[in-house]
Amino acid sequence: MNVNVVTCPSCRNALPQAICNTGELAFCPSCETSVQVEVFPAFFQSTLTAAKAETIVESGTSSCFYHENKKAVIHCDTCGRFLCALCDLDIGGVHICPACAEAGRKKGNVAELETNRVMYDSAALVLAFGAFLIWPIAVITAPTAIVLAVLSWRRPGSLVPRTRLRSYIAILVAILQLIGLAGFFIILSNEG
Repeated sequence: MNVNVVTCPSCRNALPQAICNTGELAFCPSCETSVQVEVFPAFFQSTLTAAKAETIVESGTSSCFYHENKKAVIHCDTCGRFLCALCDLDIGGVHICPACAEAGRKKGNVAELETNRVMYDSAALVLAFGAFLIWPIAVITAPTAIVLAVLSWRRPGSLVPRTRLRSYIAILVAILQLIGLAGFFIILSNEG
C-alpha cells in the first residue's frame, strides 16, 4: 500500500498533509517557502495492489478459465466462467471476467465502465453563444439551446461536480435572442 506525498516545489521535501487544501498560504517546514497546496483528496488515499493468483497445488481444484495453472477463487456473475484472483474484476459488487467486461463496455450495458458523457449544459451554452456569429440561425439554435439546457438537469452530469450555471446562462441568452428576433420581425412587418 503506497501513500502519496506532496513535495515542496523549492526544496523537494515532503509537505505535511495538514497544510493541503486549506485555501491559505502556508510555509514549508524545511525551507520556509510560502506555498498554497490544493490537491484532489483521492491523492492521499492508499493505492491497492492487485491480488496475486495462487498456483494449483492439489488435484480436484478448479482452475481459472484464462490461466489453467491458477486456482479459481470465484465465478463470473455474467457467464459463469471460473476466475483466479488476477482475472476477477469486481465492478460495483458484481464479479465479471475480462471478456464480459469488454463486451459490456462495447454494448454500453455496464454503467461503471462508462468512458464518455455528453455535456448538455456545455452544448446548450455553445449553441446559445454560437448564434451570435450568424444571427439568423438563432431562430433554430435558441430553442435548441433551451431544450438542451433543460435536458442537462435530467441527464448524468460531469464526473466532476458542476453547478447549473451554464444551463441558466444558456437559457437566458437564448430567451434574449428570441426576444430580439421577435422585435426585429415586428419592426420589419411594421415598415412593410
